Amino acid sequence: MATGAQGDTREALLDAAEELFAAEGIEKVTLAAITRLADQHNGGAIHYYFGGRDGLLAAILDRHEASLDKARMDALIELRRSGSVTVEALLRIVIESLAGRLDSATGRSFLAIQRQRLGGPAGSRNFRSTTTRLIAAEIEALLSDYRFDEHETEERRRLVTQLVIHRLADRSREESVGTATPRTLVIETLVSVATSILVNAGRTTAST
Repeated sequence: MATGAQGDTREALLDAAEELFAAEGIEKVTLAAITRLADQHNGGAIHYYFGGRDGLLAAILDRHEASLDKARMDALIELRRSGSVTVEALLRIVIESLAGRLDSATGRSFLAIQRQRLGGPAGSRNFRSTTTRLIAAEIEALLSDYRFDEHETEERRRLVTQLVIHRLADRSREESVGTATPRTLVIETLVSVATSILVNAGRTTAST
């Protein structure tokens, strides 16, 4: 584990990369620009600490996912104790935890970066978060009684991912300039629509 000056350098690089990746695009930002913004003079610092761009991006995501995983796991344990585990309740855990990232500049940058990773036309559903993968598996188990068309189901799951990430990333810009729409309304609408997309996918396919 990096300590002292090494830890400071690592965090400075993470902060600079997060800011630039969010504002300008993950692939468009040069490593040299990140190094300059971090006020580092060693051109090889990023490769030394992270192995390159991919490792740097992974480290940015991991420092957010650690706190998200804890919040989600606490909520998931409480949900299981309540005995009310539904698709809607599981989606709410994910969406509310992500919406909590809106409270800080670094959290808003995280949402912008996630939109690039998960929200594009060829966005990946390879979730890094342990609890997101766990919750996704529980949702699939709840929907296992339905006979899915594989391609339609995957398309609807991708749509849910894009919907949530895009809307929350847009919301971060709205809150920075001021908006009359309550955040709670955004969250409730996302939960409702995402639930409808997944559950209705199963019902539609099962009835055909």
